[in-house]
Amino acid sequence: MDTNNMEGAGSFPLFDIKGEPKEEVEDLEELVPKRGSRSSMVWLWFGFKTSDIEQKTVICKTCRRKIAVSDSNTSNLYYHLKTRHEELYIQSVRMRQGINGTSQPQNNGTKKTDLGGRKELMTKFVFYDEQSRRHREITDAISEFIISEDTASAYTVEKKGFRELIKILDPRYNLPDRKHFSDVQLPRMYEECRAKVTEELKNVEYYALTTDLWTCGITQPYMSLTAHFINNDWLLISRCLQTIYLLEDHTEVMMASFLREVLESWELREDMLICVTTDSVTNCNSALQLNEWNRLQCFGHRLQLAIENGLKTPCAQTQADVKRAVEVCKQAAGTISNSFKRRRDLAKVQMDLDLPVHQLKSENLTRWCSRQQMISRFIEQEKAVKQVLLEDSKVRHLIPTKHDMRTLESINKALSPLMEFTDAFPREEYVSVSYVKPVLHLLKQQILKSQDDDSPLTRTIKEGIINYLSNDYADDVTENLLDMATLLDPRFKTAYIKEERIDLMKTRAAAEIELLVAGCETAASAIAIPAPSADESELPTAKKAKKSLSSYFKKASAPNCQGTSKPSRTSIELELIMYLQTADLDPEEDPRIWWRQHELNFPLVAKLAKKYLCIPATSFPSEQIFGASGSMVSWTRSCLKPGRVDQHVFLSVNL
Repeated sequence: MDTNNMEGAGSFPLFDIKGEPKEEVEDLEELVPKRGSRSSMVWLWFGFKTSDIEQKTVICKTCRRKIAVSDSNTSNLYYHLKTRHEELYIQSVRMRQGINGTSQPQNNGTKKTDLGGRKELMTKFVFYDEQSRRHREITDAISEFIISEDTASAYTVEKKGFRELIKILDPRYNLPDRKHFSDVQLPRMYEECRAKVTEELKNVEYYALTTDLWTCGITQPYMSLTAHFINNDWLLISRCLQTIYLLEDHTEVMMASFLREVLESWELREDMLICVTTDSVTNCNSALQLNEWNRLQCFGHRLQLAIENGLKTPCAQTQADVKRAVEVCKQAAGTISNSFKRRRDLAKVQMDLDLPVHQLKSENLTRWCSRQQMISRFIEQEKAVKQVLLEDSKVRHLIPTKHDMRTLESINKALSPLMEFTDAFPREEYVSVSYVKPVLHLLKQQILKSQDDDSPLTRTIKEGIINYLSNDYADDVTENLLDMATLLDPRFKTAYIKEERIDLMKTRAAAEIELLVAGCETAASAIAIPAPSADESELPTAKKAKKSLSSYFKKASAPNCQGTSKPSRTSIELELIMYLQTADLDPEEDPRIWWRQHELNFPLVAKLAKKYLCIPATSFPSEQIFGASGSMVSWTRSCLKPGRVDQHVFLSVNL
């Protein structure tokens, strides 16, 4: 056939596509699909302008070029994909091959295309555009999965099982590689989350910190820093600021410098820092002293140390008996727990003696009351343990004597009241520093109070715990801080403050409110730190802090300074008296909710309450970071760079 005569016949050969405009690109008017029958898959990538009612001009959806097509002839369309969009052409070929494979002969010998298979293949081989909403949603969900799961990482997306799972869930989603998640997705989420946290911290007036040191992987020491503050809605907000990698020689000078740099990076002023709650790490405590920051000992750590100190009785013989009894209990429990045969024999003996089928427990120094749990379980299973040890001559020497059992029973009776109490601390959502004074009173008057049937050893242990805790919180700095926080808690007020100190704390509270209302930007908390002077009317001079340029504008725009007169000392004291005369809040109620409802009634006192009630009594927030990060930076992932660790921890806590 003479191909030169085909032009007049209205047919367009393949090579005529070369005559299409090369530079002309259509505008971005919406394209609609072809009406009627679309037997060819190629129409997925072509359409018609909305204004083209008769659909005469075919336009490529990718490059917006016009394609010459006659009737239903799609050869030019495939040629356009092949020459200009090679990836799309490969997809179209795969789809055509798949459709040909789904055709099945009917009874009359003819073949009919499986329309259901055609639609399935169309959905399967056309991937989402990377900028589409669906693609972004799935990518963000996978990123959050990597952040939230301790055992997940960016390498998870490279695993065959995970890729197969995503392929089955949504075949049209093209899963990016781990480089995209680690170098693009997670840093982007970190910057977005950091911007939100920065916006929150801009409106913070006063804040407290918790910090904790932890070692992960092989020998990588990290220090996490968490900020706590109460916002305008009286919600306690906790935000992880940074996870700092410490060098091998992390001296107190270096740690003090790191802490200052973190606050500067978040534009948090040091004079607005009320207190830092920490554990007993020496270097960290020395760093806080170098920075001249107020420090509060974590109540949970102090209680654990008090228990350990209480077992160190003054009498040398008694202390030796305690040490021997605990050691025998520990070795016997370990001997049975580490042997499958002895565990099996223990279960049989428990059934014969009608005892609870419980496994023995071992002491873990990092867990609260683990020693009491070990001793309590050992006493419960005493008969079964003795029978199992008696049958094996190798461990027969571990059978406890009657004196050992009496010693263990005395220890258990002294420590068992603390078991439920210490478990309540981690379960509490809000444990403010205002809890410390009431808790100390509760321990002394109820939980650890000596009973008539207590043995001499039990009484000695209880007294040792009480004395250790009382001495830890007996210094003037800590006592003033605790009394001020208790005074501002509507559940307690003056109930747990010494009677001779009530008037002094009222005077200090009124003076500090006067400074806050006056817009003074010095460290007003310094009023509550020095020891009480002989003359209560003479208040210590607060240390003057350096002002920034923005502080002048902040003071000028403060609500208390706009068109309102400065309240007098008399009005402040009157409001404080009215607050103290209100009915006490139920101990199970949240004091923040009470202040949210009564802030309008006591606006001056509420300002001071928001300052002190944000201080945590324990360092649990930072320790929770330690628990989450310990699984992330494991032995198998010990090569993670400190910057990656900081991003992962920041997102997992704040997101």
